[in-house]
Amino acid sequence: MLEYDSKFLLLILITFILTSCHFENNSGKLYQQQLFTFGTLVDISLLSDKPEQAQQVIGLISAEFDQLHLDWHPWNDGELGQVNQQLKSLKPFSTTASIISLIQQSQSLSEKSNGLFNPAIGRLIKTWQFDQIEDENHSFKVPEQKQIETLLKQNPQMQDIVLNTNNNNTEIRTTNPAVSLDFGAFAKGVAIEKMIQIMKQNNIHNGLINAGGDLKVIGSKNNRPWRIGIKNPSYKQHPDQKKILASIELYNDEALFTSGNYERFFEFQGQHYHHIIDPRSGFPSVGTRSVTVLAKDAGLADAASTALFIAGVEQWQAVAAKMGIDHVMLITTDNQIYLSSAMAERIKLLVNNKSIVVSSRE
Repeated sequence: MLEYDSKFLLLILITFILTSCHFENNSGKLYQQQLFTFGTLVDISLLSDKPEQAQQVIGLISAEFDQLHLDWHPWNDGELGQVNQQLKSLKPFSTTASIISLIQQSQSLSEKSNGLFNPAIGRLIKTWQFDQIEDENHSFKVPEQKQIETLLKQNPQMQDIVLNTNNNNTEIRTTNPAVSLDFGAFAKGVAIEKMIQIMKQNNIHNGLINAGGDLKVIGSKNNRPWRIGIKNPSYKQHPDQKKILASIELYNDEALFTSGNYERFFEFQGQHYHHIIDPRSGFPSVGTRSVTVLAKDAGLADAASTALFIAGVEQWQAVAAKMGIDHVMLITTDNQIYLSSAMAERIKLLVNNKSIVVSSRE
């Protein structure tokens, strides 16, 4: 999910001191850079035999991340913030091709997820104040039940947005004044996909974009697959456990995304409230601790990890099949691990867990 912190909206930590690893192969040296954007640390890694090329590509990626972070923020004065203001009028208006694309993709993914992925519930998400999660002085509290019930009755859906194209100009409007867009469960994946395309367009054939543990790779590292560690969702509560739950090797054009209840949350009156809101109840989803999804498209992986988190044990297989997702690991709040058969073939668990269920679509 996107995290919004006004301190960082205009600040991208860019350091053009490129670090090369000690190995060299026919793809060149490994150059790395870290920046802060989209509310998280982003690591850029690429292989090149030309230092100037590496610096240029990393600069392009950094600038693009910076721009998208501003454009896709739902509550500020960027493109999406302006869209949310105009949607209230119920009248048609024009916006950018970037926003139109996000809407179109989200409408399709929302339908395939049975509405569990629903960026139209922006007001509900804002009501939970997770846009203030980085503010140490913010005093969190659970929204009033009546407030949540009112938002649920209005039932905002992506299908409430109407797109009309005339003379190559697409106008949008909504039939439901409660619709407010927050692409936090999707935008990071779309952004990573764009950054991978920047690499390819600039003749970088081996690289990785990692945004807070959500990532996509192209090519290989040192002529081998990219080996990725998957965080143990119980580690923060139980530091005596292993920090890495599992490892997986990723190949060209594969993305790996995880949604969990342990990164963005607040405590109120002794209860834990995380940021993944179930659009059916209006409250944080229950029963799931984390979901990891592997897919070719980073945007799909991002949206699917959220939808399957909400789907939980009873529904994750059906929703995954409808969304076209084969590789899934779901961990429940009682630490039972569910693996799709395809994921079970790829993943290597590094902890002893007797509660492992391998499921197939059949």
